[in-house]
Amino acid sequence: MAWLILLAALACFAMAVLLPVGTLVVLLLLMAALALLLLGTTRWLRDRADSGGRSAARMLDEAEVQRVRDALDARRQASEQ
Repeated sequence: MAWLILLAALACFAMAVLLPVGTLVVLLLLMAALALLLLGTTRWLRDRADSGGRSAARMLDEAEVQRVRDALDARRQASEQ
């Protein structure tokens, strides 16, 4: 539903440009448009990340995790000496 937030940001921007209102109202509408644009963009990015398919936990199998742990332990021991 991020597109609704982005549509609201576009509506605020259009009202700020088209309506014959004072400077304060125009500034408030532009700030609202910016806030809605940021909110909509972050929601859209979060939705895309959530629907990415595989989870990050399954990117490495157990053998690869063990190999990385062994390599880190070897580096720690080498740096301590």
